[in-house]
Order: sequence, then structure tokens, then C-alpha cells
Amino acid sequence: MYINFVSPNNHEYLAGFAKGVGKDLVVLMAARASRMENQDAIDCAIVSMLADPKEARAGIKEVHFLPFNPTDKRTALTYIDGAGNMHRVSKGAPEQILNLAQNKAEIERKVHAMIDKFAERGLRSLGIARQEVPEGSKESAGGPWEFVALLPLFDPPRHDSAETIRRALDLGVSVKMITGDQLAIGKETGRRLGMGTNMYPSSSLLGENKDQLGAVSIDDLIEKADGFAGKKRCLRGGLESA
Repeated sequence: MYINFVSPNNHEYLAGFAKGVGKDLVVLMAARASRMENQDAIDCAIVSMLADPKEARAGIKEVHFLPFNPTDKRTALTYIDGAGNMHRVSKGAPEQILNLAQNKAEIERKVHAMIDKFAERGLRSLGIARQEVPEGSKESAGGPWEFVALLPLFDPPRHDSAETIRRALDLGVSVKMITGDQLAIGKETGRRLGMGTNMYPSSSLLGENKDQLGAVSIDDLIEKADGFAGKKRCLRGGLESA
């Protein structure tokens, strides 16, 4: 359903959490924690926000790059600046980046509120953080991480998805959306595709959220729902048990 293209939303809507860090610097940090060579859709989209892609490595010496992996769910660049000081920048799933931050307890509610706000508009969020590495070694844990910003991303459905779904519905096919995205993003995507917004958290398939669902059986829930959104682990387990 989704085309392999991600576009950063106008970074005027970027949510900053670090004092003295402007939007252009946030974009530069995100670009530094990216690699064009990997042909990753998110990395390419972020680097393209720079006036010149070479800015992502200008004036710094790359020491180590941590590529995205399913466990860490983030990328990171360790580098040395022009003054000889070592730093790290990281971008990735907001929850993973938030868990790095020394001030997580102070900003957690605000971060989640902004994630929800972006999601209501169909936008995914990308967390960005930074730290100093005073020991000057890539193996060093470094100093405290600072949560810098949330960058909203728009990952649009394929251009032909709405038409394909409309034709299926016209033929009497019941179309359901299964997505690992947040529930709010799933609903907004469903609205754009004309397939309905009666969606539920994926955890409902495991018998959770009973207070909201009442005595509705899993079979009836699947039948009446337009889709399910949330953690993919829940989706797999729920569908297998159903």
C-alpha cells in the first residue's frame, strides 16, 4: 500500500526540545546520522533537505557509523569536529531516542504529546539526540545524551492505492488495513484512502482493551473493523490466534 518514499514535512513544524538549537542545525544533525550510500528512503529524504548533500560531512571527520537495525531502531554517527572534539548524533524511533536522554522524565509527556499531534495529521515522528564524547574514543559510552528534536515525516500511500481499494470495495471485498504505525496514523491513512476509520489498537486482537470493546468477540471485532494498528508483534500474534 505504501510507496517507498518518505518526505520530511515542512521543518517549520519541527518540534525542538534543546535550548539554542535552531531548525537548520536539527536538520544537519539528522543528516549527519544518515548515509546516502545505503539508499534508505528516510536517510535520502533527510539529506535532501540540505542545500548541498555534502554539508552532512562538511568540516567533520567520521569515526564510526551505526546503521539502523531492528534492535536499536536508530542510527548514529560518531565524529570529530574542526576543533578536535568528538561527538555523537543519533536519529531513530522516538521511544528509543527518548530512552537515551538523561532528561527523559522531564520531557517524556511533551514528546509523546507531539508524537500524537503529528500522528493525527498522518505524520510519523523521528527522534534526534546528541552527546559529547570527551574520552575521544569511539568505544566510549560518552557523556549524557540530550534529546534535541522530533522531525515529522510523511510516508504517503502509493498513488494507485485509493483506486485499487475503491474497486475492491465496489466488488464487495471487505478491505482491512494492518499497519505497525500508530492508531492515529492508521486512521488518517484510512481516511485518505476512502476505506474507513473504524480502527482499533492491535492489542485488541490479544484480548486487551476489554473496557472499550465490551463483550465483542475477536471474530466480530475483525469483521466490523476497518483495520488494526500498533506493534507488529501484537498484530502477528493476534492474527495467528484468530
